[in-house]
Amino acid sequence: MDAASTLREFNENVKGRLGVSLRRYQEDVAREILSCLDQGCRHVVVSMPTGSGKTLLEMFIAYYFLSRLCKRVLVVEPTRFLCDQMYSRLWGRVFGDIVGKEYEGECVDFLNPGKKIVIATPQTALKCSSHLEAEPFDAVIIDEAHHAFGGRHYAELITSIRPCIVVGFTALLPGYRLSNLDPRIELMLGAPRVLSYDFKKLVEMDSSFEPPKAIADLFDAEMDELEARVYEELFMGRVEGDPRTIKRLEITLVRYGSMALRESYENALEKSRMARNLALEELCNSIRYSHKARVLLDVLRIYDIWNNNDLKPVLVFTSRKTTAGEFREAIVKELGLQMDRVQVLTSDMDRDERRELVERAKGGDIDVIISTLVGEEGVDIPETGLLVMTDVPKSPLRFYQRLGRLIRLASPRKLKYLVITLTPKTYEYLDLEDALWNLYSEEVDVSFIIMNIDAKRPTARVDEILEKFSTIYNDVAVPYTLITQGRELSNPLNYVVSIAKQNKDFLDVLRETFQLEGIELDLSSDDALERAIFDLTTLYFLRAGDKMKRAYDRLDKLMNKGRFANVLSEAIRTGRVFYIYDIDKMALLIAEGLKHLYRKCIERGKQYCEGRFFRLDKKWVLRLYAKLFMLEHIGGIKNKLQGYVRDLESSLRFVLDEKLSVDIRRSDYHAGARMLAPKIRLSISLDSMSLYILAQVNYYDMGGELGEHDDIYELIRLNLQAVGYKAIEYFLEWLEASDSNCYKHEIVF
Repeated sequence: MDAASTLREFNENVKGRLGVSLRRYQEDVAREILSCLDQGCRHVVVSMPTGSGKTLLEMFIAYYFLSRLCKRVLVVEPTRFLCDQMYSRLWGRVFGDIVGKEYEGECVDFLNPGKKIVIATPQTALKCSSHLEAEPFDAVIIDEAHHAFGGRHYAELITSIRPCIVVGFTALLPGYRLSNLDPRIELMLGAPRVLSYDFKKLVEMDSSFEPPKAIADLFDAEMDELEARVYEELFMGRVEGDPRTIKRLEITLVRYGSMALRESYENALEKSRMARNLALEELCNSIRYSHKARVLLDVLRIYDIWNNNDLKPVLVFTSRKTTAGEFREAIVKELGLQMDRVQVLTSDMDRDERRELVERAKGGDIDVIISTLVGEEGVDIPETGLLVMTDVPKSPLRFYQRLGRLIRLASPRKLKYLVITLTPKTYEYLDLEDALWNLYSEEVDVSFIIMNIDAKRPTARVDEILEKFSTIYNDVAVPYTLITQGRELSNPLNYVVSIAKQNKDFLDVLRETFQLEGIELDLSSDDALERAIFDLTTLYFLRAGDKMKRAYDRLDKLMNKGRFANVLSEAIRTGRVFYIYDIDKMALLIAEGLKHLYRKCIERGKQYCEGRFFRLDKKWVLRLYAKLFMLEHIGGIKNKLQGYVRDLESSLRFVLDEKLSVDIRRSDYHAGARMLAPKIRLSISLDSMSLYILAQVNYYDMGGELGEHDDIYELIRLNLQAVGYKAIEYFLEWLEASDSNCYKHEIVF
């Protein structure tokens, strides 16, 4: 059967079973895949954007394989959820009884030769492959194929079953990932042939094709310790009361948060439907925003609603009136939006009030609308750029109606954003399951918020930016300021000074702060201002006052006007990206601290001086010294740092009897702040004096596993060790240039 006949037959099949068929651009892609296979390619990777119909193409390729004498085809999905969904929603409906699935590890369908197509996770397929003797798999189709480049289970699976052909599909396969392919696979199948299609190319293939109208994102609403404890009490049925009431309270906590729980709990007590419970009492009486309110604040921060007018008005959905009120209070108090620019839409409002609210939103007078059920129908605000669902309606129809508030044909914006916040490890994920698949009729594929979470978070942009700038910079570690300002700062502290000079309020507070220390600042002098900023940056106690803290933090907002800083923090916390501090620039700061210490010793006629208060702990200042890299490059960067440290040690060994150590203890990691506070200890013996400085240099956004990551700790140790040695080198150069006679060794460089 030729390609044209196979395409025609497949289209007739899926049209009858799913009501859809391959579109013109999909057929063109299919022909290019088949042409590649006909030319002898045994390993093909197809890169197509999410929403362009990769799953339908995967089914066509399987159909083609079976029509060309392949006995069996293995389809590899990255998760159990996808195995089940693809089997029940698509593959099973198209291919019927010849399709099996394996993700529990029982290997029944895997070993059944009647199952011509088997959908499995790589882990399960690898386990079952050891029992596979008769009827092997001739071909493998890999969904989300970027996981196969560097993924151990994928490599072991392919080398175990030894298929004739492998075809992978992914939304994005960066060039650097190709080098991560296990060499055994390339030896077996040859180098992979990558067929890449972006939206522009697909539109060129088929002018009727329109890219997805919405980008979807998924945020976990994590409970804190107390909320989790109460949830467990309710979930496990440890609370005395009517079972239906207890179940309702569990649902209320998960879906709407602790404030709504308090309302329901008090109502249940009033109606004598349950006994008082200490854990519930503690949570209901606590002064805290609920996990749903907290995650909403995170969403609005990350999407930077202050500066991104294309997202306004933001529409937030919750089914509970109490929760809507909590959201409004949290947004106003925590994010600083004006009360009249954050409005709640409820059934308490009459028709005229609702109409007025909508008109104000269309006119740009409202930034955020928090809507209850009443907003799911009949509210038309096409200007909305971001929709946040903080709960998932059990009814798929309601979910669909909510989405309709965002996806409007009359919208002036083509690209919009949908965010869903769900409480992990609860039923909310099950509610999402059916709702997602109903969205296909709107031609908006948001299934990738389950299939491809990482690739569709705002943090995916960080990957692209780093890849682009690393090419420009010719290094995998890219200066933060090169990305944010388009230039690498030679002296980041001078940049802080330039920003400070433009802010009169800050300068007034700075002057007052130093007056309290008995120092009169002449801020007309750049040198005096630079020294003051240096002291403020490195001596944390100068920032202790509330007024100074607020003024200093304002500089942060002036320097980070875009959303990149927030998104970068998320990328670091989730383990996509990490950073080191620029050795030369950071060393100059510490060397400056040594100079100040040396001058103090001279002025006071002392033989020993120490500085124990040197602390670089402001995240926004430290970012100016950061060099960012994808975490997968950590091995190469560690090797470079090790070589650099060895060279510095060698050059300084004959110069002075200096002592340097870097203290990094597990106890220095603060999980709540996601921060590590290591210290550099520097001792220098000169002819007439000894200097000792203890410099703390913080590392932020070390969330989750990063806080226990041994390679990260070693990287930081090497980074700070290099900074310490370089600071000594700079200090000695300064001594030599100043013609000091107090140094007891001849300086040789």
